[in-house]
Amino acid sequence: MAEDLADLISMPRRILLLTLLEDGPKDIQEIARLAPHIPLSIIVYDLEQLRARGIVTKRSNRYLITDRGIELLGRIPKGLEDAWRGLSAFNRVLNVISLRPVWTYLYYINPLILLSMSTPVVLLSLIMAWLTNVKLLLIFPYMGMAVPWYISPISIITYGVLDYAISYRLKPMVIHLREISNIMVSLIPIAVSLSIVSLLYYFMVHLTEQILIPIYIISYLAPVLSLVMLSTLTALDTGVLFEHIAIIYLAVLYVPSSILYLTIVNL
Repeated sequence: MAEDLADLISMPRRILLLTLLEDGPKDIQEIARLAPHIPLSIIVYDLEQLRARGIVTKRSNRYLITDRGIELLGRIPKGLEDAWRGLSAFNRVLNVISLRPVWTYLYYINPLILLSMSTPVVLLSLIMAWLTNVKLLLIFPYMGMAVPWYISPISIITYGVLDYAISYRLKPMVIHLREISNIMVSLIPIAVSLSIVSLLYYFMVHLTEQILIPIYIISYLAPVLSLVMLSTLTALDTGVLFEHIAIIYLAVLYVPSSILYLTIVNL
C-alpha cells in the first residue's frame, strides 16, 4: 500500500484520473474529454497500470475505482495542486523520444496478429543477414568474421529467454502467447537495422567512413527502440513503472551486449 501511495504522489496525473473515476464509472472517451491536456495513449497507459495494481477495474469498457483505490485516494495529502497538471516537461520529452504512445496501442492488438506480422520480418532479416554474412551479436548487427553464422539465431533465443526470465520475476502470471508476441514485435527495430546493414554490406564493396557512421548509429539506436517497446508492453502487463522496467532491460540486455560487441569488434 505504501509503495502504491508513493507511486501515485510521484505521478500526479494518475491522481487526477482516480479523482475523475471517483465520481462514477467512465469509458475512455469520457475520461479523455475531462482531461484534454493528457494524451489519450497516456490515459490508457496509466489506467491499465492502475488496473494491474487493483486500484481500478474495468467492466463493459468502463473504468471503475476499486475500494483499494478509494482508500489510496483518501490517504493522499490534501491540497496537492500538482494533481491537476498534465505531463511534466521531462515526461513529454521522454514520450516523444521513446515513441511510447505508439507502443501503448500495440498492447490492444490481438497477439496472434502481432505474431503473424512480426515473425516474417524477423525471419526475413535473418535470411538476409545469412546471405550477406552479417551476424546478429545479441542485439547488434556485426559484419566481422570473428563469430560463426549461427550466432544470429542463438542471439534471438537468448533475447527471448532473458525476457521470459524478467517477465517471470515481474508478472504474477505469464501468458505465453502474449509474451512471445511481445518478444517478436519488439525485435522488429533490431530486424530492420539488421536488414539495412545487410543491404549496405552487400551493395558496398568498400565501406567508407561516410557509410560506416550511419551503420553504427542505426546499430546502436535500433536496440534501444526495441527495448523501449518491450518495456512499454511489459509495464502494461505488470503495473510496474515504465522507467523501472526500462532500466532493468537496459541493464540486463543492452549494457552486456554493448560490452560484448565492443570487445569482439576490437579483437
